[in-house]
Amino acid sequence: MVIVERYIFKGFIRTFLFCVFILWILFIIGDIFGFLDEILRERIPFSNLAAFYWYLTPFVLTQIIPVSTLIACVYLLGNLNKHNEITALRASGVSVWEILRPMLMAAFIISLFVFIVGDRMLPPAMRIANRIRYEKLDVGKRGKAQTVKIKNVAIYGYGNKIIFAREFDIKKNTLKDVIIHSHDTKNDLILKISARSMYWTKEDTWRGRDVIMYKMNNKGEFVGEPVIYKETPMSVTETPTDFINNQWKPEYMSFAQLKRYIKIFTTGSKGTYRRFLVDLNYKLAFPFTCIVTVLISAPFVLSTKRGGALLGMAKGIIIALLYIPVMAVGLALGKSGALPPLLGAWFSNILFGGLGIYLLNKY
Repeated sequence: MVIVERYIFKGFIRTFLFCVFILWILFIIGDIFGFLDEILRERIPFSNLAAFYWYLTPFVLTQIIPVSTLIACVYLLGNLNKHNEITALRASGVSVWEILRPMLMAAFIISLFVFIVGDRMLPPAMRIANRIRYEKLDVGKRGKAQTVKIKNVAIYGYGNKIIFAREFDIKKNTLKDVIIHSHDTKNDLILKISARSMYWTKEDTWRGRDVIMYKMNNKGEFVGEPVIYKETPMSVTETPTDFINNQWKPEYMSFAQLKRYIKIFTTGSKGTYRRFLVDLNYKLAFPFTCIVTVLISAPFVLSTKRGGALLGMAKGIIIALLYIPVMAVGLALGKSGALPPLLGAWFSNILFGGLGIYLLNKY
């Protein structure tokens, strides 16, 4: 049985890697064709395109890996079924769960990989990719029609900082009504800074006007007297481009960053807090899509007779792709309050995973 498991595992991984590569190439080609006219008109260098898509790769991987897992599962099981290998294994007393075990093991490893990429590699990579796109690629789109001001700017800054501004004037590189929260390694608030405005200097640094600094203890209480400056340099390393492109998006944050954001802004509206809580739980639920697609597609492929291998593969893919709208419904129900945030984030995984296990036990 060890030889059979190794054979299935290697076949699954080979097919999976091939699918990832092909889908990655197709994504890049499709995206390039989306603004090919601007590439030619602005004569954008190949080096800029290569750098952009290199840093965009972590985001692309998190999107295409679940689909690649689905295709690899359906193709491998369909191929085994077509050549009567499934029938031979079942006749030898091998259960369906023993056949799927190497695939589920591979899917679990892939799920961990998706989580690590999304949590560790994606946030810093998207920061750089957005900067490259704005500074090097979208030059033709930033003409006179560009929006002059952005309302309610919020980003996660270097040094465990949360930076919020009520308004950002792009042309003047000025932030208005700024609030900065600095945290220690335990995510406790240690310094709160408010400024009437911040402006970008010719020396590529930020200076603040009417700045008030409050030191905080781990209980959230003020320590000592506030320090007041009419004008002072600000310890913010982010550039104006960062404020333009790195608006706070849960999908571009790590689990720890999003958790810290929720902790800081719990005093906001309950609806906003609930939506972010759903996004936080979904960061843990999404990687397990790889396992769910194997569980839900396998019974439809295995239950198809030898002559209808292609039909079985098609059914498996269609059923698994229904996961996407159901996932959207679950997230919407969680964010609206119809379901608890945890259940809303895991709704599609529980439904399709449970259905897949039920059908496999019946097979």
